[in-house]
Amino acid sequence: MKTYGGTLRGIRQQKGLSMQELAEGICSVSFLSKFERGDSDITLGLFTRILEKLMINLDEFLYIHNDFLTDSLEQFFKDVGTAYNERNSVELKLLREREMKKWKQLEVNTYHYNVMLIRIFEMIVNKKEIDEEVNEEDIQRLSDFFFRVEVWGYYEFMLYNATMLFLQPTMVVQLSRIAYEKSERYRQYKKVNDVIITIIMNTITYLLGPVNHFDKKLEYQAEVKEFFSYLKTLAMPESHLFERVHALQLHGAYEIKTGKQDIGIAKIQQAIQILTDLGSVRSAELIEQYLQQILEYKNKA
Repeated sequence: MKTYGGTLRGIRQQKGLSMQELAEGICSVSFLSKFERGDSDITLGLFTRILEKLMINLDEFLYIHNDFLTDSLEQFFKDVGTAYNERNSVELKLLREREMKKWKQLEVNTYHYNVMLIRIFEMIVNKKEIDEEVNEEDIQRLSDFFFRVEVWGYYEFMLYNATMLFLQPTMVVQLSRIAYEKSERYRQYKKVNDVIITIIMNTITYLLGPVNHFDKKLEYQAEVKEFFSYLKTLAMPESHLFERVHALQLHGAYEIKTGKQDIGIAKIQQAIQILTDLGSVRSAELIEQYLQQILEYKNKA
C-alpha cells in the first residue's frame, strides 16, 4: 500500500534534498526517517511545514500521491498573471518582495525561482532587456533544478514556461523536450495539457527569434520542425481556438523565416482574418503588427 511517507521520500529525492536538509529546523532526522518508512504518524502542522520547505502545499502533495490534478499553486500564478496582464509593476514588485522574504527566511530555493519568474514579468512590463540584472549563478541554479527533478508537477511546468527566456537556446531545446516527455502521464488532465501546449508554442517562438532577427538564417530549423510535430501529437481540441490560431501564426512565421515568404504571409493573414471575423480586433491587430515588423526586417536583408 502506498504511504504518505513513501510519497514524501520520493518528492524529497526528486527535489535533491537529503533527510538532514529537509528535517533541519523542523524535526529530527530519525523522526523523518520513521515517517518516510511508514513507521510513524505525523501531525498536520508538522507535515505542512515539511511540505512548505519542499514548496508543495497539501493539494500538490495529494496530486502526486493519488495521481490527480488539483488547483495547487494556482493562486500564486493567478496573482502574478493578473499583475502582469494589468502591467502593474507595483504589484509585481510587492509579489517579488514577498517571495524574496520567504526565500531569506526559509532558505528554500524554490522561492528564489519564484523571484526570478516575477523578475521576468517586471522586465517586460518595464521594457528592459530580459538578460538585464540576471545573475549567471541564478540561471545555473535554475537549470540545474529542472534537470534534477525527476517528476515534474504543475509548478515545474509553469516555472519553466515563465523562465524560458533566461536560458540559452540549446538549453531550451533540451528542457522543452524533457517537459514534453514528462507531461505524457498527465495529458488527460486539461490544465497540464494546456501548459505543455503553451510551452511548445513558446519554444517555437523563442527559436524563431525576435522580429529584428528575421533577416538572419534560422539556426534551429530541425528543432523547430520537431516541436511543430509535438503540437500535432498533442492534438489541440477544437475549443482551443486561440491556440490553434497562434499555431497558424507560428507556421506562417516559420515559412517566412525559411524563405517561403508568400506562403508564410498567407498563413498569418489567415490567422488575422479568423480573429477579425470573431470580433477579436485587438488580437488581430497585434498579429498584423507582428507581420509588418517581420517583413520590415526581412526586407532589409
